[in-house]
Amino acid sequence: MKRPPVKAICAVLCLFVPAMAANGQDAPEPADEFRLQVAVELVNVTATVLDPGGEYVRDLTEEDFTVYEDGVPQEIAFFSHDQSVPVSLGILVDVSGSMRHKLQQSLQVAREVAMALSPQDEVFISTYADDSNVLTDFTSTGPHIPELFRGVRTGGDTHQFDALGLALRMMENAQHQKKVLLLLSDGFDTNSRLNIEDVDELLKRSEVLVYAIGIDDDDTDPEVRRRTRYHVYHYMLARLTDVTGGRAFRIYTGRRYALQSLAEIMLEELHQQYTLSYYPGSGTIDPDLWRDIRVEVTNPIATVRHRTGYYPGSLQD
Repeated sequence: MKRPPVKAICAVLCLFVPAMAANGQDAPEPADEFRLQVAVELVNVTATVLDPGGEYVRDLTEEDFTVYEDGVPQEIAFFSHDQSVPVSLGILVDVSGSMRHKLQQSLQVAREVAMALSPQDEVFISTYADDSNVLTDFTSTGPHIPELFRGVRTGGDTHQFDALGLALRMMENAQHQKKVLLLLSDGFDTNSRLNIEDVDELLKRSEVLVYAIGIDDDDTDPEVRRRTRYHVYHYMLARLTDVTGGRAFRIYTGRRYALQSLAEIMLEELHQQYTLSYYPGSGTIDPDLWRDIRVEVTNPIATVRHRTGYYPGSLQD
């Protein structure tokens, strides 16, 4: 049985209390331990389900999922597997000095992803090194996108955490419920004002999925071996993506990739995800107390990626 809307509960209470006053009865002050408190916020969980071969499991229903909050099963209030849901995407391109030999590959990936979006989607694009440079605020895809990357050069330190902080603020203006950040980088950060713990907290308080494509130097390439090599800090990219339920990819300089296919793979994943929504239990909940989320499916050999939890105070009504 679905939980009745909170507005309906309030309407019943508002009718009941005046009726008592009309009969000469004072509305009682409930004791604190019996005071009704209703959590009105809806928790939305995006889940990606994969079989052992890494293929998307596409045919699940609401009955195939169980969502736990702090180990307690939750009643799923809304369920969706809409493959045409629009996306608000932010693309962040690392243009620091360590990306000098990786820039063209990185920009090509960014172009392919932006151009693969549907007309219903929106995208903003930013580069970052010592500072962030917003190439375009939210816009639809089109022939103007490739022109945005002309003249982009590398140089400077990597203020990656600061760039993520700015991107999350920009996401507050997104039109669509599904919000995604794509990070193109070697994974290092140098001299950001924010640290990794700050970014962890910001990501936990957002409903943004983070994906990353780490572009690594290839030790098997003779040209690469003749210069200083900067390897992907894959642990950091995985840490940034795992907390949101996203994913980190890894590609190498000097190798040929079907970058259009890579863009399509990433966007296909966004449109093969399930949305599970529930109302957390009633009662007093500390808005700054972390709540763990776990999602299980009936297929025991399938794996599920999703965000690891939330802060009640960060939910949108």
